Amino acid sequence: MGIRFGLVGTGHWASSVHAPGLRRVPGARLAGIWGRDPAKAASLAAAQGVETFASLDAMLSAVDAVSFAVAPDVQEALAPRALAAGRHVLLEKPIATTARAAAALAAQVDAAGVASVVFFIRRFVPEIADFVARHHAGGWREAEVELRSAALAP
Repeated sequence: MGIRFGLVGTGHWASSVHAPGLRRVPGARLAGIWGRDPAKAASLAAAQGVETFASLDAMLSAVDAVSFAVAPDVQEALAPRALAAGRHVLLEKPIATTARAAAALAAQVDAAGVASVVFFIRRFVPEIADFVARHHAGGWREAEVELRSAALAP
């Protein structure tokens, strides 16, 4: 069965990155979508072949984890509801609109005792995943990786 994910959001990032990404991860299952615009949520859910949830609470009662593909201020307001329900969270960056709000959200994750990860599209590229695994095995809990692109060169 795998981890049942609910997707919050109906925009470009939800449809082009989060939904297809969740469908490709072994052990994850996109269970359904909720969005503030019911028509957009229904359209995206139909395109993904999953259920549309009528409310955020209905989705939270049916999933193990929530993937957020919404603006930071919306995520900042909704993620605590997922955490209060004991759901794991996949957060978009930035996770909040201020450092204080981000710290509060991190504290809520700790208090809920759930897993969280910030969605970095290259995080699970094999070379980066191997780097993180090697260093995590050595006792590291955090790392910073800087990627540079020639696309930005003058």
